[in-house]
Amino acid sequence: MPRLLPLLLALALGLFACGGDDDGESSGEGEGSGEEQGPRHGLTAEQASELLVKVGDAEITVGEFAERLADQSPYLRARYNSPERRREFLNNLIRFELLAAEARRRGLDELPEVERTRKQTMIQQMMKDLFEDRIRLSDVTDEEIRAYYEEHEDEFNKPAQVRASHILIADRATAERVLAEVRANERDMAIFSRLAQRHSEDEETRRGSRNGDLRFFGRDGSRGGDTDEAPVPAPLAEAAFSIERIGGVYPELVQTDAGFHIVKLTGRRAALRRTLEEARRPIQNRLWRQKREDAVEEFVAGLREEAEVEENLGALDSVRIDLGPENVAAVPEGAPADALEVPETTMGATGMAPSAMAASMAPSTMAPATMAPANMESDQ
Repeated sequence: MPRLLPLLLALALGLFACGGDDDGESSGEGEGSGEEQGPRHGLTAEQASELLVKVGDAEITVGEFAERLADQSPYLRARYNSPERRREFLNNLIRFELLAAEARRRGLDELPEVERTRKQTMIQQMMKDLFEDRIRLSDVTDEEIRAYYEEHEDEFNKPAQVRASHILIADRATAERVLAEVRANERDMAIFSRLAQRHSEDEETRRGSRNGDLRFFGRDGSRGGDTDEAPVPAPLAEAAFSIERIGGVYPELVQTDAGFHIVKLTGRRAALRRTLEEARRPIQNRLWRQKREDAVEEFVAGLREEAEVEENLGALDSVRIDLGPENVAAVPEGAPADALEVPETTMGATGMAPSAMAASMAPSTMAPATMAPANMESDQ
């Protein structure tokens, strides 16, 4: 594979990629309204169409230069405000066209990777044109917000919860011995995990990389939400709530019908109480995003219905992807796929708070800002 290809892909994406995902706080009121607009960036239509530079067969007009400059971050727009700096910006655009022309001369425009990138850019632009201004935040009504709040009140009014790990042992003598070892190494979560793997008789929490993790539960042992996990026995929940410090271990064995439990507190969530008014904006944003997603799904379903799509699903059985042991271990077995909420205070197997990660639903293509000639230095 030619070494120039990744650079050229990054250059193309840096200049032409659409804006990023909404962060949930956007107003949803797009700039475009479908109405005819006056001069853009201080240019009349005649000025915007004036040729600024020609690089081989490629032409850059004054309007295109202004658009690409306006697409930069506020920091870079300010940086390129002087005549000298704007000439520098123009030189970057010329450099881009020179590299693109050379890539075409070498036949790189016919590579599958380039074609995929071109398709992604086209799709991004089409979706922006079709849906950016079609559905606004103001389209979400007060009645819809209230109905969502009343139907999902448990999302906005949650009791206090704790997270704990346990080791279940049927034999009291063995349990006493393991408890003593755990208490002697109370701050070492790795030792607790190792003992859980070796001694715990609770197959549900011992398997995979859970290492005895009971996840979050309320004072009465209830889980809350839509989880299918069984409640935690009341004596175990009471013991976990009585532990003062995260990482602490209950000083005695906790007996239930299943045997003797060694309990370690690993996280805590404060009670949540949000009124309709306090929850209004997040609900409005959620419903707005859902409306847009529904519109996109309806659009795609219509396209699929009209198209001739032939599938050979049996061929999927022959696909073998080597994930590698490090990737397999990164996903705890039995962990819910939509566990995106990060507890306020928690500790992982190493005794440190884990980072939260959420995967995007749609494929995306990203390029480092420093790779694009129109954005040659970071605005960080």
